[in-house]
Amino acid sequence: MSDENSSQNVRLQKNSSPPKRKFVNNSGKGSRVNVPAVVKNHFNWGAFLLSWIWGIGNKSYITLLYLLLCWIPLVNLGVLIWFGIKGNEWAWQNKYFEGVRQFHEYQKKWAIAGLILLIIGLIFSVFYFIAIFGLLMSGAGMPQGSMY
Repeated sequence: MSDENSSQNVRLQKNSSPPKRKFVNNSGKGSRVNVPAVVKNHFNWGAFLLSWIWGIGNKSYITLLYLLLCWIPLVNLGVLIWFGIKGNEWAWQNKYFEGVRQFHEYQKKWAIAGLILLIIGLIFSVFYFIAIFGLLMSGAGMPQGSMY
């Protein structure tokens, strides 16, 4: 009899666990919605690297502020870091996604695009500085007959 009671108690304990909460997709419903932690707690590299372009694509128009602040040294970097920290939250609140998986896939594409453009920009910058350095070293642009 004791074995029956103990097995019955074990069954009751297993069945008494709280029911799992169903995921409610509230993306695209504005700034008052709760953003899932799996979305909110990640840095958004697309928002950091592409700023206002990312903002237009994610309906997060606050990033247009960067067009005004990009001219102020150090403030521009601080604003980009702010975009990276808040980017996932803004994108989730302002644009509809079918779920968290689609959200992460979409943001990953933005991050890859930003990385590609960063690499292209760095390559062009290196070639530009090599060309300028080469012109300066060859004496191009200096007047003929100069004593320099």
